[in-house]
Amino acid sequence: MKPTVVVGYDRSPSSERALTEAGREAAWRGATVSVVHAFHYVSAPSPMFYVPTDLEVALKDAAEGAATEGMNLLRDRYPGMTVDSEVIAGPAADGIAEAARDADLLVLGNRGRGGFAGLLLGSVSLRALGHARCPTMIVRGTPREPLGTIVLALDAEDSAAELLECAFAEASRRDARLRVVNAWDLDWGSAARAELDDEVERAKARAMAEVETALEELLAPYRDKYPGVRVNAEVVAGTPGAVLTEATTHADLAVVGAHRRGDGHPGMRLGPVTQTLLHHADCPVVVVPMGRRVHRTRV
Repeated sequence: MKPTVVVGYDRSPSSERALTEAGREAAWRGATVSVVHAFHYVSAPSPMFYVPTDLEVALKDAAEGAATEGMNLLRDRYPGMTVDSEVIAGPAADGIAEAARDADLLVLGNRGRGGFAGLLLGSVSLRALGHARCPTMIVRGTPREPLGTIVLALDAEDSAAELLECAFAEASRRDARLRVVNAWDLDWGSAARAELDDEVERAKARAMAEVETALEELLAPYRDKYPGVRVNAEVVAGTPGAVLTEATTHADLAVVGAHRRGDGHPGMRLGPVTQTLLHHADCPVVVVPMGRRVHRTRV
């Protein structure tokens, strides 16, 4: 069975970029694409029976037109690619996340047509992420020529098989360098005496060396599996959100994990660093659902 990429499309400039990214991802994967448009109409129900109003019919027709337009755009850009369209009646985020339930990738713009100009990440994209079961790409940042680098935010204490597989596979498909970043905020305060300052610096160096060793142990199986991927692993002292956001200015894609909710609830819990990237990254961000959280995340 072919892999599937699902993309939300509403004719907004942001969703136009998402459509382009979805086409590229599908071409790299040999995947089919489903272009999804959701519309939501609430009316007062009749006590006896429900009769669709002219407005609802018009909204449905417009939704089908938008989805078909997106489908045709991709078919024109990628002759031979299997592309279909789907219209969903109901809340957009919930419907799009459900449409991508079994997809290999969900692609969304960072803002839809209804968003405020000052919003960094639209409410639909944010809510869809909270319900998504598959890796989800939020297309944002400055459009530019490929730089040949993917940034992976990785915590050496996490069980991160899904995250590592996604990042290495993306780097392999794009023939890109994989820059693995583990950021620690090691500001332990200033000591009054110089000898205490020295001890703090030695403790920091020991901690970072331990993390470097742990990172290499995590990366080793994937280096073997993807021998063609060039990998640079870095342990960086600094505020994780700031370090990783800066790294995205020199990257084509950022990959970060989010732990599954568990307890029967779909979707992911977005940590503070993931949210920072979703709001401020200067390139598209892929959020990968991971197993139940065990350790405190530093990246």
